[in-house]
Amino acid sequence: MVICDFSERTKDVIVHGTRMADVLRKELCLTAICANKNQKTGLQEKLMQASSRIKALVPHIVVSNLILNNSLHENMGRLVDEYEAVLLVLHQADAKWAMKAFRQSSIAYLFVNGDDPHFLNYKNVLVPVDFRKASKETSLWASYFGRFNKAHIQLIYAHDTDREQAAKLSRNLQFFQKFLSSLHVRFQTIAGKSSSWGICDETLARSEELQGDVMIFSGSSVISILDLLIGLPEKKILRKAGKLPVVLINPRKDICMLCD
Repeated sequence: MVICDFSERTKDVIVHGTRMADVLRKELCLTAICANKNQKTGLQEKLMQASSRIKALVPHIVVSNLILNNSLHENMGRLVDEYEAVLLVLHQADAKWAMKAFRQSSIAYLFVNGDDPHFLNYKNVLVPVDFRKASKETSLWASYFGRFNKAHIQLIYAHDTDREQAAKLSRNLQFFQKFLSSLHVRFQTIAGKSSSWGICDETLARSEELQGDVMIFSGSSVISILDLLIGLPEKKILRKAGKLPVVLINPRKDICMLCD
């Protein structure tokens, strides 16, 4: 599902959404959020026009339209239960308002910025691995890119000096290796220099060196009042991502699995 507000950046999310629908072999649903009834007719016309253009360019992709009333947050349950959504595509500029809905989401969010061809490949997937249990939640989407798009997965693992954290990190890395190997997904492990608290920042900083075209990151499993006041770590990561697409997983919910 692609969230369209029909600003200048809508082109970015539609291009990436179309690419993901092709990769995952799923229906593309262009979705608009209607704040009041007066907007509905105009949104319907824009959605139909956008759908027609996509069908003309990529006729093998099934395209549908959807208008949600009120807010994304109020409709997250419906998107999963009624419309069987598996991925929500938004612009990075939407991260601030989208986080409230993300905290209730059992599907992944893909945040994009721009339509640079390199970042439409989704062939070189960067996955920072830390000691948190939540870190393992990214393995499923890493496997999707490997299975459906023959992508190469790079596991950039942290360097933790605390014995207990290092042991948890080692178990997480072993889990990734065993899981991806069982699905015959190509991967390599890369030793990071940062602790678990800094491995995402390091992965972003090295993304050009590693030729990454997407990063998968697990959000906060515990959210404090302080996090809500100063901002969640995932919001800061998205601000630093630049043109690199980021798939964000909510570890606080059981993630919906993608049917083959």
